[in-house]
Amino acid sequence: PNLQYRKKVHFRTNPYTGPQAVSIARRNARERNRVKQVNDGFNALRRHLPASVVAALSGGARRGSGKKLSKVDTLRMVVEYIRYLQQL
Repeated sequence: PNLQYRKKVHFRTNPYTGPQAVSIARRNARERNRVKQVNDGFNALRRHLPASVVAALSGGARRGSGKKLSKVDTLRMVVEYIRYLQQL
């Protein structure tokens, strides 16, 4: 008979135990919180940009009105919008 041999794959469990594992878990939690705060900040910036400004500055480059602006595009538009407001 044709027997196929498969190599067993062993998934290692977390190699860190005790105080080291707690420290790593805390570090990961801090990083998740930091990323969440950064993303919340960008979402707040997007909400404060008027739709007319987004439409004018994107120049139709966005593929669909429901697509979220990238972080880079958000920052660029915010800078341009601030410059516009300063000229008023």
